[in-house]
Amino acid sequence: MKKNDVYYLGLTGIFSAIIVLMTAVPQVGFITLAPLASVTLLHIPVLIGVFLMPRKYGALLGLVFGLASLIRSFIPTGPLDFAFQNPLVSVLPRILFALAASYIFDGLKWINAKFKYGDVITFGIVTSITLFGLYYAANALSNWVGWSMGWLAPVSLALGLVFVTLYFAFINKKDKTNVYLPSSLILGTLVHSLIVLSALGLFSTALIEGIFPDRSVVATIFTIALTNGLIEAIFAAVIGTPILIALQNFKKQNV
Repeated sequence: MKKNDVYYLGLTGIFSAIIVLMTAVPQVGFITLAPLASVTLLHIPVLIGVFLMPRKYGALLGLVFGLASLIRSFIPTGPLDFAFQNPLVSVLPRILFALAASYIFDGLKWINAKFKYGDVITFGIVTSITLFGLYYAANALSNWVGWSMGWLAPVSLALGLVFVTLYFAFINKKDKTNVYLPSSLILGTLVHSLIVLSALGLFSTALIEGIFPDRSVVATIFTIALTNGLIEAIFAAVIGTPILIALQNFKKQNV
């Protein structure tokens, strides 16, 4: 067995153990805020592993993530958890997410290396999606709760500007060649939300319609993906970026 294979197998084992531990400890990998409101952090070690290793090892981490989600669904904390007892909702989407995330990472890395202003292009992609997501989420929330968009719109815009400012400051402070790292974490997280929720809509349509009878399945999926997804994306960027940079530096020195 080659040295690289041993290294990647060891790294896969470490990340798999982290995923299992985060699943086993309550309110760590899956944080339940309310019966219909939860935040997933378990995708962060998966993304870090996906970005550090060849695609087949990343897909394996996605499988571990999916199996962990499947097992946890038998200890439900909310009505949507029962849907994840179906492997087509809990396991398959997590494998697809890991593969999609690896392509996102490779694509943004290529943009950064190929174009003179690759960091600006990456910045534009992420901020555009973020601002759209915040506005849409605020609009959807106002329709659900009955609030007026008169004050929600400027609040969502202000939050978006704060995010963009902090994101831009990070780009200027750090090595610009690393701008694709937090960007990949953000976009990878949003893709995770969309893939999982799409599977939920396809294979658990009746459950979603029963919980949200006044909204279409597509509108429900899109709203949850942009609200929960953006929160999870920010967590992923803040937590994952320094870890990813440190592990990349270690990898360069040892592989």
